[in-house]
Amino acid sequence: MRPTSFVPMIAEISAEDASEVPGLEAVISYWTGDGYSAEDWFRELNGLWGTAGFAVRRGGEVQGFVVYGPPERLARAARYPLGPIDEDAVLLAYVGGDVRTRRRLLVRMLRDLRQRGVGRVEAIASDRGVSNHVPTSFLLESGWRPVRRAPYRMSYYTLAHIDLKSAVEVGELARALVGRVKLPGLKSPVPGALARSTGEQRSR
Repeated sequence: MRPTSFVPMIAEISAEDASEVPGLEAVISYWTGDGYSAEDWFRELNGLWGTAGFAVRRGGEVQGFVVYGPPERLARAARYPLGPIDEDAVLLAYVGGDVRTRRRLLVRMLRDLRQRGVGRVEAIASDRGVSNHVPTSFLLESGWRPVRRAPYRMSYYTLAHIDLKSAVEVGELARALVGRVKLPGLKSPVPGALARSTGEQRSR
């Protein structure tokens, strides 16, 4: 039994606790084109690629979660007329919760990816707040930049991105979030860390 904490805590989503996160199954089913259950997707991604999501819990209750991964593991992304999606980028699929929770999760995701040496993150955001998507307005208010906008299935979507290799863009992100949520540790990756991580994954 997990100890109960009434302080909001962010933790990595594992395959074992994926079923405990309300709404996660629908998000994974949508973005994989019904190809995976949440449990199977996280087991595969966490084993082959690394962390693919975080959840915020308070007092045993999930307050929000974020899901991200390689575009090829989120197959539905290819159906949107917003391409091409950068093949070297990580795709943010979804972030949910109240505004403060979403900002905390966004920061945690970016810190994780920055430390892993990822240079660019993209997202297919919904201009109208369609379910299973990140709202476009939230990303733009959080320092992301629009790339392309296009209609799809009676709605509009925007491909947005953040460049983690650019000190200018990371600085803009920090300024966008200052006073709203603490922005911890967006530092350059430790030299060789990504290479070591890649080597470890290949040896598994």
